[in-house]
Amino acid sequence: MTRARKLKTSVILAGSLVFSMQGTAFAEQQFDADKVMNQMSADERISYIAGVVEGLAGARYMKDGKKSEGMNCIYDWFYEDKSTLRTIHDAFGKYPTYPPGSIMDVLVKQKCGE
Repeated sequence: MTRARKLKTSVILAGSLVFSMQGTAFAEQQFDADKVMNQMSADERISYIAGVVEGLAGARYMKDGKKSEGMNCIYDWFYEDKSTLRTIHDAFGKYPTYPPGSIMDVLVKQKCGE
């Protein structure tokens, strides 16, 4: 599957996840990494994480003045590096009360810079 197709699929799945999760983890007062790991199915979890990656990559593209190097680093980190998902899961386990997007933002900055 090409990167563009993976991204399109991830965005569609992430959007579907938001609508299907009404009344569950998203409706609770605090949404944290523990909820991602323990209240989402594996399919929901990967869709959510891919959506966060898409958001971080898009934000990086805009921050970099529409230059794609940083954005591509984020995509490669997530889609090409086979150890990334384990790294994310480990970080969620280490910091279960933190917002998952914030954890992923730190991981992206460690890999791809500011």
